[in-house]
Amino acid sequence: MKPQLIFLIGCPGSGKSTIGKAISKEFNFSYIDKDITCNLFTGTLLEMNGYSRYTRDHCDFYKDIVMDLEYQTIMNVANENLKLGNSVILDAPFLSYFADENYLSDLQTKYRWHDIDPLVLNVTVDFEILKERLQKRGLERDQWKFNNWARFIKDIQLKKCLWNNVTIKEFDNSKEELNTEELYQFFRLRS
Repeated sequence: MKPQLIFLIGCPGSGKSTIGKAISKEFNFSYIDKDITCNLFTGTLLEMNGYSRYTRDHCDFYKDIVMDLEYQTIMNVANENLKLGNSVILDAPFLSYFADENYLSDLQTKYRWHDIDPLVLNVTVDFEILKERLQKRGLERDQWKFNNWARFIKDIQLKKCLWNNVTIKEFDNSKEELNTEELYQFFRLRS
């Protein structure tokens, strides 16, 4: 069976990590989380350039320099796993790349993923639930979001994934408990 590639997208705090880990465990996918993979070097780069290691939102240095390095890093790790025949789930927001209709096509060309049929799983969540989750996780990097909540939500609402030639599955993760049966059923049908 050819390996699968899942792009797990959605806003920070939507539950991507919980969903990604559940799928990875159930289907034995390699799980690549952008934060786990990149936060150490991202924080160091930010500090070396005079920023807080937690600065992300609305920081030009992060968006212009660091963010692309993060995404290139996880794509390289994903590619190595796919070449080994391992299915991969990528856990990252990807919000800044939504407007690029050819984003996935360009990746498929760059990495020669001719036999890979990517899937996008867009994790959505009610915004009040989102706020509760972000407060509960208590990360310093989320402070900008709280201080600019209306703007943060508006930015999320304006960003729609426009990627061409890919199946995009929506998954509402607003419930307190993850509905694994609904989630797993979709992947069983896809296999």
